[in-house]
Amino acid sequence: DSVLSGHTIYIDSDISVELRNKVLEAASEEGAMAIDGWFAGCSASHVVCEGNSVHRYIGHSNNIVTPLWVLKTAEDRNLQRLVHMSADLARQIGILLEKSQNGIVGEENNVASSTISTRSVRGNASQEERQQIVHLAKTGTCQNPFRPISPTILLETVCWSISEPTSTASIFRDTVSGEDASEHQSVFFDANGDGKDSETSFTNVTRSLTESEKNELIFKNHFLTILFPADRFSEMGPSSRTYFSNNGFTRLQILDYIYAFYQENMSVHEIEAAIHTDSRHADRLRSAYCSKETIEHGYTVFKRIDFLGSRKSFEMLKRVSGDNNSNVYELLIRA
Repeated sequence: DSVLSGHTIYIDSDISVELRNKVLEAASEEGAMAIDGWFAGCSASHVVCEGNSVHRYIGHSNNIVTPLWVLKTAEDRNLQRLVHMSADLARQIGILLEKSQNGIVGEENNVASSTISTRSVRGNASQEERQQIVHLAKTGTCQNPFRPISPTILLETVCWSISEPTSTASIFRDTVSGEDASEHQSVFFDANGDGKDSETSFTNVTRSLTESEKNELIFKNHFLTILFPADRFSEMGPSSRTYFSNNGFTRLQILDYIYAFYQENMSVHEIEAAIHTDSRHADRLRSAYCSKETIEHGYTVFKRIDFLGSRKSFEMLKRVSGDNNSNVYELLIRA
């Protein structure tokens, strides 16, 4: 009987054409079928890849083998030994390998990018420089055969006012349970009305972010689009901004994006729309819009954070409804 009969293989795209053909020939002679595309949960019983690509599949496929494993199995007509591990351990190892691989690619891209002059980004690049930019983009961002499932919620444990520098952000401690539940509720209700007890309790359930938490990679996609609330009552709708990072996004990196956005002055188009809103802070904007300083300078200076009023308390980033690998998140804030 054929030793690979009933098995289905997928051969990684990074394997050379010559080696790929050898593997296909050997596998088909032993009864295996090949598929052209791979995704987590597909029908492939074996993924054939080499060491530099294993991070893509570990934790998502039960049997990851090398081209040599297939060729040796076909030659000996006997299934070579496989090393297996539990699914949770495989996922942990996969994450470690992915971080390591992203770090190596990031360093290579940074070194290569540093040799390209700034003028290449401004439209004056030579053909050679443009080809290098395209090569870096392709090798750095387009080699992953699947898009990872993105989290439904980001930063839900962060406690922070978006008007304050990100260094002031804290994180809620582990959720209390059972007998401590009533004590935990005192964070939100001030029986005495003086704010002292609730403030003390609130401090007890939050703590500063550690360095590892700040630099933890919490979103692995290369692109992140954030929908920012533009005004207190959401009359103007959200304002979107898309960010790119070759290695994904850390917790502190995303917080910095949010803080920087609201510290910027409102654009001309935002102001022209905002002066017509019903926000209580629109009067301040209208006054600034008609002020003598504005007339003299020719533009209105008004920060986005000032137009939100008291709506500054960070809640979370929530993925918009749609595909489970979407990179579009709505920023939720409250008064």
